[in-house]
Amino acid sequence: MPGVQIPLGENRTFALPFGVTRTLSAQPTDALVLVGFGIAQWQAQNWALKRGIPTVLQFDGWSGSDAAYANPVRRRLRRMMVSRADGFIAASTLGAAWFESHGIARENISIAPIPPSFTTPEACVNRMMANRQYDLLWCGRTTRSKGFDVFIKTAEALSKAGIAKRITIVGSTDIAETIATLRASGINDQADVFGQLPPDQLPAILTNSKIALFPSRNDAYGVGVIDAIACGVVALASPMTGCALDILSTPEILPIDVPDRWFKACEQLLGNPALFETTLQQQAKAIISNNPVHHGETIWNAINQAAHRKSGTRKWG
Repeated sequence: MPGVQIPLGENRTFALPFGVTRTLSAQPTDALVLVGFGIAQWQAQNWALKRGIPTVLQFDGWSGSDAAYANPVRRRLRRMMVSRADGFIAASTLGAAWFESHGIARENISIAPIPPSFTTPEACVNRMMANRQYDLLWCGRTTRSKGFDVFIKTAEALSKAGIAKRITIVGSTDIAETIATLRASGINDQADVFGQLPPDQLPAILTNSKIALFPSRNDAYGVGVIDAIACGVVALASPMTGCALDILSTPEILPIDVPDRWFKACEQLLGNPALFETTLQQQAKAIISNNPVHHGETIWNAINQAAHRKSGTRKWG
């Protein structure tokens, strides 16, 4: 929608949209799924309340990610929207806990895990570990909030130990700066660097990689983790990655600012094909519900439940 867009850094934007209610009035609807808590969603919920239309809040974050953007206006807006909604959809158990912390009963919260960003050819997913070119993968914005500094320290240590011979970085926000960082660490000759690619270009690189690191200091959900596992990559993530507790086991969730722990985890996986394969199978099993069909069905069921709570009798489908 048209409006004023104010950049807040990285991929964050403060938007003041125009014409929300006009657009809704032109497109009659029986329910609204509000993805997030922006000004547009707040206006849409106000519009729906006046017409007795049920609203469902969908939130991909949790308290850990929310804390990074806390301010009084944001907190008040979210609490107001939560108190007036008829249904709730979280992306993870941490997200469900966030809704519960705002007074929502657990039975009124649905969990819809986010699917991968693309469709992956099955033949590529089954590529053997030994046939994958890249030992180490970075996939995401190359910023400190995503833990890129921890990745570089880990990659440098693994390279010097002769454990990681090829590295790839996907999602560089400044390729020249990324190459300079790699050169300063002595691993520039071992790395391939890509910018921020569209989703359909990711599988070709991910299916050619062994281990992906996500040492994020702030990640609402962490769809990159799902993308990697869907392509047969073993993922290691920090506890600040929203999906980590739902997808990964304890040895794969590592403290952010302890590069030595990341080094040891990579060393064990790259040096033990059996452990690598077992870990990969466990992670693949954990994302079985991360697919568009399950996601869509969960949203549809949440809409039905919200409509039922709104009217007491209304049922669709």
